[in-house]
Amino acid sequence: MSELEKLEFVGREEHLNRIISLVQKPNLHIVLVEGRGGIGKTWLLRALQSRLNQVQIGTSEIIDCDTPVFNDVGDLCTQIAKQLYDTIYQEWLLRLRQLREDENRLSQTAYEQERKQLEKFLVDEINRKSRQQRLVFLIDTVEKLGQAEVREEVWEHLGELCHQLENAVFILAGRPSIARQILSKSLKEDELIYFELNEFTHEDVQRYILSKEEQFHFTLGQDLVKKIIILSGGSPIMIEFGVEYAYREVIPDWLESEDIETIPGRLEKTGGFEAEMVRHITQLRTSMDRLTLLLSRIYPLDSTDIANLLELSTEDAQKLFIDAQSYFFIKPVIGGSQIALHDIVRDLVEKYVWADIDPDEEWRKRDSRIAAKYFKQKDYQLGPQKRSLEVQRCSDDSHQAANIDFLIEEVKQLREFNTTRWLWNALYANLTIGFKTWYEVTNTIRTQAKKFSFVNQLLAIAKQFGKDLDPDQKLQLMIFESKIVYALKDKSTTENEVRKLEGILSEQSSNSSLQADIYNVLGMLNTKLHLYNEALKYQQECLSLVQGKKLSSAIPNVANQVGYLHRQLNNFQEAEKYYKLGWDAAMEVDTPDKGLTQVMASIQNNLGFLYGQQKDYVKAEQCFKAAIDMWSSVDSEREIANAEIASATISVDNGNYVKAKQLLEQALSRCDNGENDNQILCRAYFQLGLNQWFSAEVVNEAVWDVTQVEWDLNLLSLAQDALEKSLKLAEKYGLEEELPRILHQAASVYWHLGFQKCDRSLQEQALKLNDRSYQTSLEYNDMRYAIDSLVGKAEFDYYAKAYNHISDYARELSDRFQSYQNIHTLYFGRILRIEGDVAFQQANYDFAFSKYAQGIPKIFQHGGFGPYSIQHELNLIQKKIERLPIELSKTLIQQLKSQWKDHKALKEWCDQQMFLTRIRATKQPSSHA
Repeated sequence: MSELEKLEFVGREEHLNRIISLVQKPNLHIVLVEGRGGIGKTWLLRALQSRLNQVQIGTSEIIDCDTPVFNDVGDLCTQIAKQLYDTIYQEWLLRLRQLREDENRLSQTAYEQERKQLEKFLVDEINRKSRQQRLVFLIDTVEKLGQAEVREEVWEHLGELCHQLENAVFILAGRPSIARQILSKSLKEDELIYFELNEFTHEDVQRYILSKEEQFHFTLGQDLVKKIIILSGGSPIMIEFGVEYAYREVIPDWLESEDIETIPGRLEKTGGFEAEMVRHITQLRTSMDRLTLLLSRIYPLDSTDIANLLELSTEDAQKLFIDAQSYFFIKPVIGGSQIALHDIVRDLVEKYVWADIDPDEEWRKRDSRIAAKYFKQKDYQLGPQKRSLEVQRCSDDSHQAANIDFLIEEVKQLREFNTTRWLWNALYANLTIGFKTWYEVTNTIRTQAKKFSFVNQLLAIAKQFGKDLDPDQKLQLMIFESKIVYALKDKSTTENEVRKLEGILSEQSSNSSLQADIYNVLGMLNTKLHLYNEALKYQQECLSLVQGKKLSSAIPNVANQVGYLHRQLNNFQEAEKYYKLGWDAAMEVDTPDKGLTQVMASIQNNLGFLYGQQKDYVKAEQCFKAAIDMWSSVDSEREIANAEIASATISVDNGNYVKAKQLLEQALSRCDNGENDNQILCRAYFQLGLNQWFSAEVVNEAVWDVTQVEWDLNLLSLAQDALEKSLKLAEKYGLEEELPRILHQAASVYWHLGFQKCDRSLQEQALKLNDRSYQTSLEYNDMRYAIDSLVGKAEFDYYAKAYNHISDYARELSDRFQSYQNIHTLYFGRILRIEGDVAFQQANYDFAFSKYAQGIPKIFQHGGFGPYSIQHELNLIQKKIERLPIELSKTLIQQLKSQWKDHKALKEWCDQQMFLTRIRATKQPSSHA
């Protein structure tokens, strides 16, 4: 152990003793120590750690917020949890990861609830441990805690947490900030104590230096002591510089040789005493000065990092790592496994040293080039390590799974930290090459891993270099942010983003290299808003540009999006044409990478859905299988789950409920609660609910009216449960676009349960859910479910025999949604059928069958599904015909046939009904009962 490591605390004994006395008061929760950089806060914490342990108070390691891993209060709490028990730390780390992954998906209310639950978990564990002895947590450089824009929120959270402590105290040290102002709002007067550390007086400095001389066993000399007293201005860190240089016999010549009267004039020209003290670090003339300069920019570092970045042997790097910690301006962090510069020294080196020795930044760029290469290598090495642990988790016993999950999480955190350092250094070393690297890596994480919380961190790194980006890079960064809005943000934010991009588009020249990207993102954002015609316009412009510029790698993805929009607009032939255009373009690539494979799989999946909608189930099945095989080749479990949900949707439409259930259960099993699993789970539960509902119908050939259909109550209850799960996920994670259909289908299930059980409360809930579906559909431009829920209102009224408003709903449908009648033919057909059923109940048979004549061809055109399939509708009409007198039946059948002359299948059905009616005439007449 070196002499410097043996130093005792001097100079702040009064503060030290006062704090030790205060922390034993039962009501105190926070001691806030503030002072400017270099005033002695860190040394005070070190002395407190030593002294508190001596008086049997449980004291943490010093948690230093001056490391890049401290992005928010959650990172601080992670280090606090680490001071408790290993099992608590492990559980905290896993739960924090889940919360962070959910942050961009949860609604604000749900996120706050989850955050408070996690905070309560930590508070409960601190309180549990503090029942054994009083606990003190030492936290340094707290002014660096959290990003600047959310710092107020960070302190509010910290205040809330500390207010709940029973027998624990947080000692927080940092430069003056908003902390005191915010904490005083959360805590009572006796729960918060404030200290301000000021500069030493000349007498204090004299005593301080005398103590140092005694501890070091050397003498500075009266003249040097006098100079340090005057020049340091009472700043402990400046005193430390003088003592350190003298002890190591590297004191600046001017400080030793010049008179105190002439030194101030000299310092005026060079930036002052602190500037000269810091500049002298470069005169250490050892690998220590190189390490100091490196740590001023890239930190924290362990001995392996030092070996690679300074190109030293392992032994030399380890020795340097240990020796460095004997210097007062080097501090151990992350439990002593790494080192960093004291923050004020880092600031001073940046201000005074680099400006002198590296005016053109070439030295720093060289360091960053080496660092970028090194951290990239470390990043790539961690990938196989994580995959190995994942394999182990699958094969090990369940009791080991939690520990392996924790190890995987630690690897994830380490990998993200290395990725962050890699990309920052790449950007600094060469902004042109670095930005390209940043974009490729960050976009891969966005599109494939879909780790949006981490993507936002990487976005913040690129923004640090914003003022130095060229116009195209700035625009590319803006477009990238718009893609994050598409993935995560609400309707209002999405609309604002559309307006912003439209403004940018109007300012761009026609030959801008990024114009196609702007069109593409505008198409994506309008798709999210269900403005399909607008979206199609933008995507077609994008496709024209990429085709014109022969950007073959971009054609498959854009053509796929164009095809999707045509399908949404029921332009099935155009949809197929563009899907195949994208497929043909992709097939031109001899060696498809992962990204292209993902696009090709998506095209096959979309084709499968398209063919399924057109009732070509064989081709649909082939395409779904191809999509799943392609996604399997790139280990994309989430996308496989999406394909299984799409295939299940078609199986439900086809009435193959058993197969649909199997597919949906497979899709659910692929979700491991990752950041992007919430939407998959939401959609899977929705389709499962729909499947259970449709399969719940009890087949009864005698039924002639929809109100007579009976349902398996057990299956309906399962459908209710699945739809409620889907709804909770949509509301919790802010999946606004999913709400209209979930609300409407849940309303239908509630209605049928209530109708069959004669439970009016369930029916009232159904009406509320359906009305909410209608309003939400209009708000989010989801015209399909706006129309469906409006038809649902008519359907519920029909069941309740409240016929008065049904014609009003039909009129509203015609007036408000007339332009959609050729897209959503099923619903326009159903409203006409419902009007016909009302007339049939009122024995107005001519009017009833005139409505059937108009409505059934529309349902036939779509084909329907479940209880709304065309076969189901025709069966009910057949049973109605059988209840009518023979001659009236013949007349009405003939009327249908004459109006269905352009529909061969429906005409043939009429002929079948006419023949059956003649058979019935030979037996006995029927009457409408």
